[in-house]
Amino acid sequence: MHPSFAQRVTALEGLRARTRQATAEFYQKPGVMAPPLAPIFIVKPSGNNTFEVIERSTGKIIAERFGHNNATGHARVLEAEAKQFNVKLFGRFMRNWTLRISAILAAFVFFGSHL
Repeated sequence: MHPSFAQRVTALEGLRARTRQATAEFYQKPGVMAPPLAPIFIVKPSGNNTFEVIERSTGKIIAERFGHNNATGHARVLEAEAKQFNVKLFGRFMRNWTLRISAILAAFVFFGSHL
């Protein structure tokens, strides 16, 4: 690669990194709401009034529906189901069960030490 091109690429990478950092700092300010996340599922026409519901991350076709309203409605239902049990809820679930099991073990240790 020509040295001037390499220098330009390096400068642009530095600017991109600074832009990402400034954006992250902006959304950490109080009262500033982050933009909504991109949808998990997209609707793509496939011809003859049929539409495919596609998962964005994998490109896999999840369903095929007749009519745009049916396809978008199905995509909304899938989005709602995907948001019901997420990583944060899984963490709470594991924390609660860990606390319960540790309390039971503590009770066994307490009563076992008095025998």
